[in-house]
Amino acid sequence: TTKSVSTPNTAEEGVTASDTSVQYSSSNNGYTAYPLNIQPAYVQEFNLTAEYAVTRTMSLQAGYVGETGQHIEDYGNVNQYTINNDGTSAPFYNSQYIGVNGIDSALGVGGNGGLLITESRAMMNYNALQAVLRQRLSHGLEYTVNYTYGKAMTNSLGNYALNVGGYGSAGAFQNYYDSGASDGPAGYDIKHNVSATGVYALPVGRGKEYFSSASRVLDEIVGGWKVSTAVIAYSGFPETILGGSNNSNSYGPNRVNQYRKLKVMGRNHANWFGTDTSAVPCLTAGVDNGTCAFGVPANNTFGTSHNGSVRSPDYFNVDMSAFKDFHLFESHMIGFRFDAFNAFNIVSYGNPDTGINDSNFGNVSLQGTRSVERHLQFSAKYTF
Repeated sequence: TTKSVSTPNTAEEGVTASDTSVQYSSSNNGYTAYPLNIQPAYVQEFNLTAEYAVTRTMSLQAGYVGETGQHIEDYGNVNQYTINNDGTSAPFYNSQYIGVNGIDSALGVGGNGGLLITESRAMMNYNALQAVLRQRLSHGLEYTVNYTYGKAMTNSLGNYALNVGGYGSAGAFQNYYDSGASDGPAGYDIKHNVSATGVYALPVGRGKEYFSSASRVLDEIVGGWKVSTAVIAYSGFPETILGGSNNSNSYGPNRVNQYRKLKVMGRNHANWFGTDTSAVPCLTAGVDNGTCAFGVPANNTFGTSHNGSVRSPDYFNVDMSAFKDFHLFESHMIGFRFDAFNAFNIVSYGNPDTGINDSNFGNVSLQGTRSVERHLQFSAKYTF
């Protein structure tokens, strides 16, 4: 006997036992299921790029890059209750195998397990403007600057968790019966992304603009030096505010309600979401106090907020180097190099605490940093 997984409030198609291949998994004390006719994922990519010669040695490239994906793998508990907090509404409640009185009831409705299904209902899309400014070697200077303005969207992140708040439940929908409610920025979405590298031969020493008539000794000291830099900067990752309990036996995260837009004012490390009244969450379940942006949902209900409702801190790093080759005789030389990693010792903080009931809600200083402290390195190389 099979029973369709469905709910009166959704048009999404249910799954029956005859549609799946089921196997026991001892790792999570439950069952895993794979549809016999699972749809394969397909991804479409498209782009349009133009390049313009600004000068003889400088070029500007700009283009649109897009990507869409359908039928991507997602995960969920196909035995999720159709009525929250009512175990008898589980689709396989009366199953002779995993029902409340079934052979393996401890692994199904009556226990702490479930029927985890791998399907292909997830989607993604990516749209971006990508630009590259390139200066080829001219008067000792060459550099490349890359910039991307993009947006990545999805309703699931697949089988592997990301190190961002709210994206750690193996890509499962908050509500198995409503995949659209989990739409939002992908956990790896970066709105602004800049990277740049450059090398400059200093115009100092014999035959150069400065100290052109220097002695050999002075030229060996001040001439022939090059400096380089590498810059990486990008905007913060999406984070999801979590809290409450929907009591649905869902495999996905518990998101909160969003009552209004968050107004960020007076941001600091202890209050990344700011000190405005909208940043103070409503902790009484299902009650909107008229000012809070986020609040705990009413018991046994799903939160109304979407994934990626807030952002983590930005990242910024600059590495710098200075180097020179000292010629000794014939083909013998000593190369000297000085490197400064995170040269300006800039701190780029990690994820804010996104648990609405946590005492450290919104704190980024306790969550570690994405950057490392400044490191200085000296090196020498002898070649012959």
